[in-house]
Amino acid sequence: MDRINPILRSIPNEERRAKSIAYSRRKWLSKLLKTGNKKVIDAHEKYDRLCAGNTENPGIMPKSGAIGPVKPLTVNELSKMSNTEIADYLSHYKEQEIIGLSVLTGRGLADTLSECIAANPQRFTDNLLPFQDVRNLYHSALLQGFLTAWRDKKTFDWAALLEFIRHILLSEQFWTERYEDDFNYRNWVFSAAADLVTEGTQDDTHAFDTRLLPLAEEILLLLVDKAQQSVSTLDNLPTDVLNSDRGRVFSAMVNYALRFARTNEFEYTDCRWPYAIRADFTKRLDRSVEPSLEFSWTLGFHLPYLSYLDKEWVRLNINSTFPQHDEDHWQAAFSGYLLHPVREEFYSLVKAHGHYQKALNTQFADTEVLDKLVKHICRGWIEDSESLNDKASLIYQLIHSGNPNLLSNVVYFFLPQSDNLPDKAKAKVGPAWRALLEVLSQYSNEAAYQNVSVSLLGWLGLIDKIDAEVRTWVNTAIGDIGKTPGYGLTLSRFIKALLKHAPKTPRAVGEIYLEIPQRIMWDLQIEKNDIIKTIRILYKKGHKDIADKICNQFAKERIDFLRPIYQEYQR
Repeated sequence: MDRINPILRSIPNEERRAKSIAYSRRKWLSKLLKTGNKKVIDAHEKYDRLCAGNTENPGIMPKSGAIGPVKPLTVNELSKMSNTEIADYLSHYKEQEIIGLSVLTGRGLADTLSECIAANPQRFTDNLLPFQDVRNLYHSALLQGFLTAWRDKKTFDWAALLEFIRHILLSEQFWTERYEDDFNYRNWVFSAAADLVTEGTQDDTHAFDTRLLPLAEEILLLLVDKAQQSVSTLDNLPTDVLNSDRGRVFSAMVNYALRFARTNEFEYTDCRWPYAIRADFTKRLDRSVEPSLEFSWTLGFHLPYLSYLDKEWVRLNINSTFPQHDEDHWQAAFSGYLLHPVREEFYSLVKAHGHYQKALNTQFADTEVLDKLVKHICRGWIEDSESLNDKASLIYQLIHSGNPNLLSNVVYFFLPQSDNLPDKAKAKVGPAWRALLEVLSQYSNEAAYQNVSVSLLGWLGLIDKIDAEVRTWVNTAIGDIGKTPGYGLTLSRFIKALLKHAPKTPRAVGEIYLEIPQRIMWDLQIEKNDIIKTIRILYKKGHKDIADKICNQFAKERIDFLRPIYQEYQR
């Protein structure tokens, strides 16, 4: 909102146009209401009152007068100019006032420039010299145009482009330019330059010439010294880091190092990455040198790739990668690491240094991290790296943590795989169900644990046969259905699982139906087709007594979708 205010203040506020201005400001702010920012909400309410409830523009401003980039030239008009003429036009262009509003016509011109370059990039790399001294806004537009062109599989002179980027990063004007519209276009250049290096190195079938790698390295080292950190919270790190200038630079450095390694794979075997990048990353392991959360998250997220580059470096620096003495940086690095599927070599290394152990006792700012943590530990258990009978084991500590969020994630680890769960994983379901109920029984009157207990009913579809013990497990949970909200999906899975088991153990299925609480009978109607199929199986298998009782149970609640099948078997 602090960045929005200068734009709002640029809207004129003469008395004769008060309602029109209020309408424009309200319309601008309405698109930001979902942020929940109090300043945005308060300002929107203020202008809403000034609009006196009007939902349409009062009429002074045309509908086309919305605030935003306006393009003073078309792509066709700009394309007719020579590179020198375009650069001269950009250098002398002044923001225009349209219909009484100061709008971003320069931004519109930058967009047009990007489109021109994306359409014909080689024409621009043939002579980039005229563009060296244009504003940073247009520098970022130039780079964005080449980025779009490369993604569209178009070709151009990468040597000329990289030399151009290096030149502007070393020019005094680039660093001294001031901005009047509250946008830091210098940072936009950082991001676009980093993205270009990433796009030009990550795919060997569509990459710039390897002879240009030293030049790309020089650019990256310039960028990493200047790109500012912008991520300050742990709430949404994957999105925030990947959209930050500094995060994109670090990602580009990893992609560049991987490209270097692949092109020199026969020359380097153990330490594959460039010395300068390795040295830069090593010094930044000291968080007093590199305080950004972007770097810590990058280390964790790219750990498998860093191991490919230099396995010994990863091993020696594992505790610097995940600094347990610095909670924010540890969380950033570990949450990035957890985004990858578990691999035994990293699982063992990270586990040996106590980082999984710490994670089990950490209250992560981003609650989605718990889901990834549980997946890692459960996968380690399935692969026999963990034992449910060993109190020192991570899976034992996970289940006996008493944390309902962790326990719930254990349940949902297995559920999505119900239709094609491998035998190795299926063998773990019974022991896990038994262990979970042992823990849940200690908190049987607490809603959070009742939710976990009910969700376990979805596991019935993972069980091969309903025996006496499984009956006990189901009866333990079935009484909690409906005590807390949000059980609809579990109920659907449960009914489908009962249908699956009905042909083999019809009587057990029927007896389970009779245990379903009356308070949720109406909710069962959404699954009536599966229920009808199940009851028909009971009748056909000779369990008319139980099938009749189930039909009567529904009838007592004035739910009559079972009446036809009941009457059919009364003859």
